Amino acid sequence: MSVFGTGPVSRRGLIRLGGGAAAGLVLGGVGATTAQARTMAGEAGVTALPGSMAFDLSDPSDALFMHKQAWCPTVMQCAGYDHLNKHWYVAQVMYNPGDGVSYATRKLEGDIAITKLSADGSTKLGRMYLRGFGHGAQIGIEATAAGSAPYIWIEYDSEPNSDATGFGTKVCRIKYVGPAADQPPRSFHWDDPEDRTAMNFKDRTPDALKLPGAGTTLSAPRPVVDMQHRRLLVRFNRNGQLQCAVWDLDAAIAGPLGEPLHHFADLPRPVYDAQGFCLYGSYMYMYEGEAYASGGPTDTTDVGTTYITRVDLNTGVSERALTRALKSLTFREPEGMNVMLVPDPARPGAYLPRLTFGFASGESGDRRVNIAYKDALI
Repeated sequence: MSVFGTGPVSRRGLIRLGGGAAAGLVLGGVGATTAQARTMAGEAGVTALPGSMAFDLSDPSDALFMHKQAWCPTVMQCAGYDHLNKHWYVAQVMYNPGDGVSYATRKLEGDIAITKLSADGSTKLGRMYLRGFGHGAQIGIEATAAGSAPYIWIEYDSEPNSDATGFGTKVCRIKYVGPAADQPPRSFHWDDPEDRTAMNFKDRTPDALKLPGAGTTLSAPRPVVDMQHRRLLVRFNRNGQLQCAVWDLDAAIAGPLGEPLHHFADLPRPVYDAQGFCLYGSYMYMYEGEAYASGGPTDTTDVGTTYITRVDLNTGVSERALTRALKSLTFREPEGMNVMLVPDPARPGAYLPRLTFGFASGESGDRRVNIAYKDALI
């Protein structure tokens, strides 16, 4: 599901709009000439981000887990990992057939379920229902301490688009306070004072006037966190461009977002539906694609449309590659991206990164959660 705000940005939609939106993308290759990269770097920002290693998109993907259940039977939208407690948090449209509220209503109103899963995805440990927040297509998980609940960075203040799907219009930071699996569920509304207090709710919507460049408004802001480098990235639409900005995470926790560390003015647009993104060091990773068109594993000619794009936020150089990860899945719709940190056996107390990306699978009414990853750095 697209997270560009008013509706899906699909390959068909880009064809209707003309080829300009996809200009500069090189399928399976590198985008931006040296001159273009210098121009993008000049637009990119307040300061350059410290250079970092990057995930190798040619690295074969591994399965972390497959065919797991979240709390609701709907498509997973995104998943993030608390590395200090070894828990996954999966976002999806909230829908419980027994509560008398239809799926269409939940989707329209922007009701999200957050399922807490064990590290291997096999055990449902709890859930938190977020009403009126949006679609949950991109979240950030901010681990705090062993034994303590993480914070979730997520969209809120949902407004429905023309397809009757609610998407958030702002960004917030909330504490995960879902009851355990053996306790009655509880829902939280972003606009309820008691719920806001319980979640330690903080608005962290970027102020367009504090961003470099022109444009007094922005739309469809979506957050993600880089726990290794302790940074926050928010992606948004502004001036007809897809942009992002990066802040120091501790500063973003302490108060409203001011001037960013870095700003990137024109990210590459996806060819297929946008499905998530993440930040690691000085690189942003963007995830796109749609479910199998003609059966997937039963049709060997259907290789899918799932692509990962790596963008150097300092130079603007990008590379886009098809992934066949978890190609045996039925349905196989790409959904959500994040960085997972795992203990480094060679350095006690240190962590190694994995680029994780999800797929929804299974039949309608019984969708499953699947996570793949890449871990080779270049």
